[in-house]
Amino acid sequence: MNLLENKTYQIIGKVESINTGAHFSNTTIVTVEQEHINIKLNDEQVPLIKLGQVYAFTAVAVVRYEDDLVLRLDRIDPVEKVLNEKELEKVLKHFYVYAPLPVSDIKTGIESYLKIIKNPVLADITNTIYKENQKMFYMHPAATKFHHAYVGGLSFHTLTMLKLIDPFIEVYPYLDRDLLYAGTILHDMSKLTEISGVDGEYTKEGLLVGHLVMQALDIEVVAKSLGYQDREETLLLKHMILAHHGQYHFGSPKKPQTGEALLLWYIDTIDSKFSVLGDILAETKAGQFTGPVQVLDKMKFYKSKK
Repeated sequence: MNLLENKTYQIIGKVESINTGAHFSNTTIVTVEQEHINIKLNDEQVPLIKLGQVYAFTAVAVVRYEDDLVLRLDRIDPVEKVLNEKELEKVLKHFYVYAPLPVSDIKTGIESYLKIIKNPVLADITNTIYKENQKMFYMHPAATKFHHAYVGGLSFHTLTMLKLIDPFIEVYPYLDRDLLYAGTILHDMSKLTEISGVDGEYTKEGLLVGHLVMQALDIEVVAKSLGYQDREETLLLKHMILAHHGQYHFGSPKKPQTGEALLLWYIDTIDSKFSVLGDILAETKAGQFTGPVQVLDKMKFYKSKK
């Protein structure tokens, strides 16, 4: 990269390394063009940068004492704040594995379910939370490893679960369709703050509180702002979120005590297990067993020759 003294550069890149010492701090990033660039940091800027994350860097070319030009960080922004959805998707595809469906298709699918929630309480709460989070919702992973741990994994996981609901209701018509749609769309929404992003880690809030409790609290706040805090739908929706890991030892504060909460746990489990199994079987030769599958009790699965 050819630098001009005192010129400001706008660079989007993924953090490859962060180096600190007694008298220096810097980060090396890789750009969309696969150019590796070193940017100097001050001590206050180091905590703002996380390894493996993509940022929009604003840096100024300055003369170092050896008379060569270096880039000094002036500002750092989350990349999703400076790019629109199409630009963001295009950029992130250079750095990360993406969901198997285009983001636009996932969004169309999820919003088709969102639009047909008839209950006004559930519709208002779900739409409010969705609109507050929709941009990052379509970029975020569903986990740091194993199931859907890629860009768009969270929304793709949500859409897959939504597709499983109607067949169950055909067999068990006593289940509340609106409650299932709302609970499914919102069940993992707080992973946006529980996990720092693709290639990221669990945040402090994520480790100390967790996305089930975080999302139930969010529903409580939004319901109160809409005047729905005392409605039964709000209570049932919060229960679904708090119970969707099913068992205490899976991190669930409550066990499912409604049919909708029970089904949410089951379809969440189905997709998280079968998606991983599908990925592993795709890399397994016909007529052979997989290696131990972590999310399935380390069992080995056979891939038929058909």
